[in-house]
Amino acid sequence: MKIIQLVTQMEAGGAQRVAYLLKNEFEQRGYDSSLWFLYTKRPAYARLPRVYSLLDHPPSLVDYFRVFIRLVRLIFTERPDVLITHTHYANVLGHVLSTLLCVRNRIAVQHNPTHTYPRAARIADRLVGTIGVYSRNVAVCRTVTDSISHYPHTYRKRVATVFNGIPEPAPGAPRDKTRQRWNIPLEVRLLVNVGRFSLQKNQEFLIRLIQGDINLHLLLVGDGELRGSIQSLAAQLRVIDRVHFTGEVNSDDVCSLISAGDIFVLPSRYEAASIALLEAMMLGIPIISNDIPSTQEFLAGDGVLVDTAFPEKWLAMIRVLLDRPNMATEMADCARRRAQRFTVPRMADAYEELLVPTGPVLPKGLQTSREIGAQKVSR
Repeated sequence: MKIIQLVTQMEAGGAQRVAYLLKNEFEQRGYDSSLWFLYTKRPAYARLPRVYSLLDHPPSLVDYFRVFIRLVRLIFTERPDVLITHTHYANVLGHVLSTLLCVRNRIAVQHNPTHTYPRAARIADRLVGTIGVYSRNVAVCRTVTDSISHYPHTYRKRVATVFNGIPEPAPGAPRDKTRQRWNIPLEVRLLVNVGRFSLQKNQEFLIRLIQGDINLHLLLVGDGELRGSIQSLAAQLRVIDRVHFTGEVNSDDVCSLISAGDIFVLPSRYEAASIALLEAMMLGIPIISNDIPSTQEFLAGDGVLVDTAFPEKWLAMIRVLLDRPNMATEMADCARRRAQRFTVPRMADAYEELLVPTGPVLPKGLQTSREIGAQKVSR
């Protein structure tokens, strides 16, 4: 069985990580599996086996047409049995084309609550999901499932909830060595955040937060369009000497950097199944997060949930966790045990159940791309 996965843009984000982990797991299970990106924003997965990009840079207006033509050529030439798409633009474009090109099994994956999508993408997703362009539609957590509870029945009936999974972290570098490598003082109290620099991830909140406690340092792991403005804010508030930026790093370094911190902090305005949160849980580091539906779902009572509207409460809980290490360790151990539910094999098992269509998924009279190809060969 040939499985192609398609993601909108190549960068070190959570959806991209899930797609890459699935690709590798499918390969280990004997499937013909590859991963494609519509374009490269940052080359996080460049030059890895069976990972490709249709465009090696963010697209201009002219480039959108090139991407469209290349995607048509990809689907028509490769004739996948299954196309799995991740993120809203890849979902809509990938499956409209794959329906026209008669790919039998078309699985869309929703990685965020749908109300957070740009308006045009939200309307398009709702439309194509309602009329059956998606043969199956995956929500990565119950928070995402809840976000489409008011959608038409024909959309909702194709939805399956499949939780994201992460691999067991490999033994990382010792904490002191990691801090030395990244020029972080060994003795400081360190908050760690992992994520794309964006309005969603809300790193600005953390910059303002540490202004309230001169003993706190902040480690920001990742990159993104707002990195420059975050650095400027840190300089403006005179905390730049206590903020450490790593840029994009590989997954092994991410785990080592999380483990080098004292507390993992997640101030995101919204999330679905945050990969960084799951990694922090599995690594057994105390967690303080914004009190949002997804962290209520995944972390529950095994971390501290505080609304970002109350930064003074954040500072108070940070001090409690730092001053009461036994309580922090017990909480982190509970979170680690909870994280064992969210593994790559479990995630792949759930996707594997969706690989075989359960009913007619093409309009009457249409043939699959493989059947069309077979006819051409026989002629």
